[in-house]
Amino acid sequence: MNDFIKAIVDSKDVANVRDTFLQATQQAGFAHAFYAGRFSLSVPRSIMRDVPVTFNNLPADLLEQNEGLYGINRDAWVEWVLQNDGDINAAQLIAQVGADRTPSLAMAARNGMQAVQLLSLRNIVTHSVGAIMLVPGRDLDEDHLAQLWERHGADMWLLARTVHMRVATLPRDHGITTLTSRQREVLGWRSAGKTVSEIGTILGITPATVEKHMRLAREALGVDTTPQAVLKAHVTDQLFHPAYYPMTMHLPSG
Repeated sequence: MNDFIKAIVDSKDVANVRDTFLQATQQAGFAHAFYAGRFSLSVPRSIMRDVPVTFNNLPADLLEQNEGLYGINRDAWVEWVLQNDGDINAAQLIAQVGADRTPSLAMAARNGMQAVQLLSLRNIVTHSVGAIMLVPGRDLDEDHLAQLWERHGADMWLLARTVHMRVATLPRDHGITTLTSRQREVLGWRSAGKTVSEIGTILGITPATVEKHMRLAREALGVDTTPQAVLKAHVTDQLFHPAYYPMTMHLPSG
């Protein structure tokens, strides 16, 4: 497990985290696994609509029959993750709330995957929530799951926390239009407290042109005000991100 943890910590992108996570869970005896994480929950949804990060190796036939498996907001397992810490198995959750309130788990059971362990990652990373499903495989019962969890539960929790924390630090798809380099410059200097006139002087353009780039940035980001544009550009890693700036460029400072 230490090698898997190190590989996740050293991962440069979400795809590598995914591959390592799925390999580690399979080695521990869980044939199928699913991860979902949502971040930037402290930012108003009117400003920031962060796209959830999800990956899994669930059977294709199950996904085809239930395309919304990891997007059913009414499903009680999602509610449980949002309101609780720790872990619970599907049988326990269904006993608490009823099968009619857990359609995705009921669907899994009808496909021979009644043994499912659910992990809540609600308080692992600030302003985020996450969930993991672990499934031993088809036609394996709760006793088999209990034995697996007894042997590997502690390792799975370490793996789950590491995955969620690493994904939180990696570039993610925010589902928005990328700003132009000039729009990033203008917003960057505005975030540093510079006026429109000062930004024009710094960049060698007219105040009217500065205003135009601010307007275009607001439109691209889908916000109403320049402060909202600055906030959204920052939380979507479009301001002061090394990928957008030459090494010789001086970023805005106080």
